[in-house]
This record gives sequence, C-alpha cells and structure tokens, in this order.
Amino acid sequence: MKNIYLLLLIFSFAFSPLLAIAQNEEISTEQTTEVNKNGKIPVTQRDYENTEVSMADTFRADGKIYVVVAVLATIFAGIVAFLIATERKVKKLEDLVYSERASKEEI
Repeated sequence: MKNIYLLLLIFSFAFSPLLAIAQNEEISTEQTTEVNKNGKIPVTQRDYENTEVSMADTFRADGKIYVVVAVLATIFAGIVAFLIATERKVKKLEDLVYSERASKEEI
C-alpha cells in the first residue's frame, strides 16, 4: 500500500505543472524558426504585439478549460483506482502464498 501512495505522490507532482501551464495566459505555442549565432531564438517586436488567441485562451474564454481539467482528473482518478485495486489483489495473493508456505513448514 505504501507503493500506491508513493506512485500517487509522484503522479501528482508530475501532472501538477501541466495544470499550471493550462491556466497560464502568458505561454504561447508558436515558436519562430530564426536562430542567431549563439543558438538562441531572438525576441522580436511581433512577440510583444502578439494578439493571436491560443487554444488554451479559447478554451478558457468558452469555459471549456474546466472540461479539459475534469477529463484529466477523471483519467487520473481511473489510474489511481486501478492501482489500488491491483495492489489489493497482489496483497491477497501474497497472503495466500505466505499462508501456504507457513502451513507446509508446519508439516
């Protein structure tokens, strides 16, 4: 059971940045392909004047971002439920094996 809680903790830390990114209005999905000598992408005036609506902004404006978050939460809850059910089955099998081994040693 401790393994399940550890996996839940790891998954929560792994997926929490995704939710933060989905809510952040500052992030743009477009990247320019121009690269200078140092291998860096220069910031242009177009970047400062960017008024294009990204997909996350559209979802947020329409109220659909909550649907996206709900779907992700449902998938995560399904994975957690599957892990807990699997852990219980493995625990029962371990108990069965250990009880059979103990009964053989007594004989």
